[in-house]
Amino acid sequence: MITYKRIKMNKKLFLFVSIPMLVFLSSCLTSLNRLVTYSTVRADNRITGSWQIENLQINIETLPSSNFYKELLTSIKTKEEKKSVFDSGEDSILYSNSYVANFVKNGYQYFMICSLIKFGNNLFANLEPVDARPVNATDTKMMEDLLGGGSYLASNTIARVVFRANEMEFQFIDPGYVRSQLTNGRVAIKYEKDNLFNTDLITASSHELQLFLTKYGSDQRLYNKENTITLKKI
Repeated sequence: MITYKRIKMNKKLFLFVSIPMLVFLSSCLTSLNRLVTYSTVRADNRITGSWQIENLQINIETLPSSNFYKELLTSIKTKEEKKSVFDSGEDSILYSNSYVANFVKNGYQYFMICSLIKFGNNLFANLEPVDARPVNATDTKMMEDLLGGGSYLASNTIARVVFRANEMEFQFIDPGYVRSQLTNGRVAIKYEKDNLFNTDLITASSHELQLFLTKYGSDQRLYNKENTITLKKI
């Protein structure tokens, strides 16, 4: 059973780990809270394997069997450190049934936890950036300097997952459509504009997010081609 409390605590990484979705999309809708909880997480191993998008390779593994998790275990030296990381039964269930995706871009290796949930016939992914490492060890100090001073809050990104033959689509929610519905008073969900990163931030609870997607998850107006990435199985 796995609990990874560092996922919640490592806030200073946000400056770097907010980049992964922006690598693929011009804009994205992010959530302060996770869509998926320990009681709603679902496994679907079709998501695992090596995937290609343009010249980028993305590897997805079950979290318990991943090198990312094995390295975490190796890094724990004392009983106190172990207690600070592995102390929540609920998170243990969540992460034991989640996946980790990683890819290398512009000299950094990015890691994201992917947790799945299903509403009717729709499968959704909650993507939670958790780490960014320089491929070149000499860049470590530069990264530490950039992260020093200030606190950055990691956030979650939500996408509908669609499988087609040897392809997998991540259909991210269109922030423009959600914003227009909120402005017109047609959708009631807690929501803020993040001017620092020019993104939209949902502040609703996990339960409120689940109610929102139960009601609107099949509405095609929530998605568009500009906010969709297609991965091909290698």
